[in-house]
Amino acid sequence: MAGRKGPAKAEKRTSRTRPTRDAREVFLEHLRKTSNVSESARVAVVGRTTVHEWRDQDPAFAAAWDDAIDEATDALEAEARRRAVDGHEEYVISMGQIVRDPETGKPLKQKKYSDALTTLLLKAHRPEKFRERYDVQQTGNITMNITSDDDAL
Repeated sequence: MAGRKGPAKAEKRTSRTRPTRDAREVFLEHLRKTSNVSESARVAVVGRTTVHEWRDQDPAFAAAWDDAIDEATDALEAEARRRAVDGHEEYVISMGQIVRDPETGKPLKQKKYSDALTTLLLKAHRPEKFRERYDVQQTGNITMNITSDDDAL
């Protein structure tokens, strides 16, 4: 630019621009862990309307949002798979009390597996094989009366 002396100066950052950038990063980081938009906005100390405006106005932010949701969903699916296949331990309860090993006195645990999660994962990954099937067949004649007015029936 004509008349300028010395090297170009960096753009000034206002006190408003930096917190917005930080809030976006905090929002996306929390969204990546939880896939919960409302909670992530609260953690970033911004409103839901604000994050939706950011998403509408900034394609890069919208793409990062989608990536964060995908990452959180992948983690959720991995945990569902782990619980379905590997199970999880629960204390053995009898008559409202934790059952203890008679020799060691330690609480007894047993492994539980989730048939519901197994079914859900199979339906998601092999829908052609594990989807709900409804095979309704009609045999016999069907009689239909078509009139110009419903009162004629």
